[in-house]
Amino acid sequence: MKTNNCKIRLIEEKDIPILYEHLREFVETPNASTSGNLLPPYDQSKKFVMKYLIDNENHEYDKWYIVLDENENIVGNIFLSKKNMIAYHILKKYQRKGFAEASVKLMMKENHRKRFFATVNMKNEPSLDFTAKLGFKKKSFIFEKIESDYE
Repeated sequence: MKTNNCKIRLIEEKDIPILYEHLREFVETPNASTSGNLLPPYDQSKKFVMKYLIDNENHEYDKWYIVLDENENIVGNIFLSKKNMIAYHILKKYQRKGFAEASVKLMMKENHRKRFFATVNMKNEPSLDFTAKLGFKKKSFIFEKIESDYE
């Protein structure tokens, strides 16, 4: 599926290395993640992708796409979980060029749901603005207490 400036295609096994590089950039971006997780080893990440490709019925992602520009350059990736949660990562050099908006809209159009969700770090102002621009409404806040905080 495509729009004027981008298209999306389902991920393939050949995309594993680039997906890992996207994950690395995402994890290293301040305030991008809501989880604070560290970059997993490559083999663990590869196993996660392969499970999506081979055993999607038992994977948390329903659909996972590569985002391409009009010249077929990979600019990011997006996914839709089985609980209707969307997530997106556009590589830094392609951000603020409309790829996130176009690709998320394509994904939502191609995967009709009554409701979609997005989890955004409260410190990530650009992502908060982006989800609001797409029509998402703030629904709740999630708070975290880490075990070492008990002391």
